[in-house]
Amino acid sequence: MKGAAEVLVWMYGKGGARMRTLIRSLAGRWEGGEVYSPTLRRIFSTYHGVEIGMYTHGGCFKVGQIDRHTTIGRYCSFAHTARTHNRNHPLERKSTHALFFNPRMGCSLQDSVAYIPLEIGNDVWIGHNAIIMPHVRHIGDGAVIAAGAVVNKDVPAYAVVAGNPGRVVRYRFSPDVIAVLLEEKWWEKPLEELLANPREFRSNYEKLPSGDVVGCSEA
Repeated sequence: MKGAAEVLVWMYGKGGARMRTLIRSLAGRWEGGEVYSPTLRRIFSTYHGVEIGMYTHGGCFKVGQIDRHTTIGRYCSFAHTARTHNRNHPLERKSTHALFFNPRMGCSLQDSVAYIPLEIGNDVWIGHNAIIMPHVRHIGDGAVIAAGAVVNKDVPAYAVVAGNPGRVVRYRFSPDVIAVLLEEKWWEKPLEELLANPREFRSNYEKLPSGDVVGCSEA
């Protein structure tokens, strides 16, 4: 598959919209789907300016849903309607219209409005119709963006954000448990190692008084 992957990535750069759609479909099919496909990740990194970590899936693989200069961690889940906007129309200029700053509109020789880099952590869940606005630079590990939320500022690790404008309504775990998870960085371990202890990922996650972190209360 390695040789075929190289060809697909090269062809993607030469193809039109229909060809690109076909290549994305083929790459995903040959490599077990978007959850596992390294070729899809190369395509989005090379041609769409989006870095997508392994095992992440969903709307981040829909072209145009996620703006350039976005880095996404591992094990994230994106609703197919979730969007990020990494730049704004220029309010300080004579006109906000894209004709005057976006070369794709055919009237401007260069793109004169910069993208603001966005980093999305690991194990982040972004829900249906959620929007990440310009000037958001970081969404922490384990965060949840609720359906319909409009996020206009950075999101702490393991925070649950809802509403318009988005606000932190709760945290998934206590500060002690969050500290343990951030220190552990389980998302960096091989998938095979994580699957060897499935109960840890299929149960409510709690911290016992002894200091041991265990899964309990089967979901």
